[in-house]
Amino acid sequence: MKFFFAITFSLICLSVLGQGIKEQLKSINTIDQANEFIESHSELQSEIWKVNPEIETNLAYKIFNKKKPGDVFSDQNGLYKVINSKKTNAFRVSYIFLDGNKISIQSINDLRNTILKKYKNGISFTDLANEYNMDSNKNGDLGWFAEGMMVKEFEAAVKNHLQNDIFTVDLNQQKWYYVVYKTFTDRKVDELTILKIRS
Repeated sequence: MKFFFAITFSLICLSVLGQGIKEQLKSINTIDQANEFIESHSELQSEIWKVNPEIETNLAYKIFNKKKPGDVFSDQNGLYKVINSKKTNAFRVSYIFLDGNKISIQSINDLRNTILKKYKNGISFTDLANEYNMDSNKNGDLGWFAEGMMVKEFEAAVKNHLQNDIFTVDLNQQKWYYVVYKTFTDRKVDELTILKIRS
């Protein structure tokens, strides 16, 4: 009987605490207020997320579809408050990564010339990526990504090209070299700023 009482009491306390936090979340309307909440409630393991539900491929992010600023909701992973929403640019490319830590810059430039010639002769970029890509993403499709998600120099090069352009990107400091094919026209997508409190 004591065990049953202890469990019931704990559940009631958690429910009351959860309701109190939900009420507090309703009054949070800015990132500064969210940061203040995080600092004053360190025991809650809270964090601020940026989410682009229109382009996320992970099913876990689908709970954010059709959410708007002010919404408070929960799932098995936590409690969420949408702080704000804005439009941001999204891009989609395919790439062939050539690793300067494994082959010389001369070999990289020779490979790039070979890849570009084969592409101009009608071989699909996907086939070329399958043949030459030196990372685990053999088909080279990066999927949609929002502004600010990629290395700055890579993203800047992508922004400066149009759909169907093929171009190279050099990240000399990291010794990462790319042949990139822009597969889609840039588009605007919603970016939600969310305060998440882990369950």
